Amino acid sequence: EFGVGKTTIAQKVFNEREIERHFDRRVWVSVSQTFTEEQIMRSMLNTLGEASAKDDANELLKKINQYLLGKRYLIVMDDVWSEDVVWWQRICQGLPKGNGSCIIITTRIEKVSRKMGVKEVRIHRPKFLNEDYSWLLFRKIAFAASDGNCIYPDLEDVGKEIVEKCKGLPLAIKAVGGMMLCKTPYYREWRRIANHFRDELIENDNSVMASLQLSYDELPSYLKSCFLSFSLYPEDCVITKEQLVHCWIALGFLD
Repeated sequence: EFGVGKTTIAQKVFNEREIERHFDRRVWVSVSQTFTEEQIMRSMLNTLGEASAKDDANELLKKINQYLLGKRYLIVMDDVWSEDVVWWQRICQGLPKGNGSCIIITTRIEKVSRKMGVKEVRIHRPKFLNEDYSWLLFRKIAFAASDGNCIYPDLEDVGKEIVEKCKGLPLAIKAVGGMMLCKTPYYREWRRIANHFRDELIENDNSVMASLQLSYDELPSYLKSCFLSFSLYPEDCVITKEQLVHCWIALGFLD
């Protein structure tokens, strides 16, 4: 399920201090929908060491093996889509075995995890947040200025109505909560947002996409242009702040 928190859970594990101490090497790979086997291996080597532009797939895999040989490693393959996992089988066969190493795969397609060799007992299925936890997460974001406490009694019912439309999906709750943090704490404004959210859900029965569309619709026009410029970059691309600002200046979005 999109937005249920798969990547967030994996990041929590990956960055845990005990995990950092336990493993000699940790590698995070964001697997985009348009990846190639070579891109995956180069991404791994960006963390582990160096790779020559002339290296072919076999040479890249050999270098990965050398960097990990004799080490206890943790590899996260995040957001895998393709059911054709031949690329993974080749990489997995080239990885050194033993030493208590671990591989984590996140995917919204359960068949993918099975094809990649994950046993049923090892599959973790994140659950939707219940009503109380959904409201708690929303409060922490939307009412951050008051330490997560709703100090406006007239906003609680409409706030819970907004949260209910998120259907327990953390990403939707965070998107809407962040938007409400910037809104004036007036009932009329919150009611307008709740109605807009309802209309978005009628158009697209997906609370994550509806919440993201709602957040975009509520941006001022000058920020919409800045936001849309992200479409120029490939999926999972790392963008530096300086590069982004220079891009906005070049496009005429900033004075």
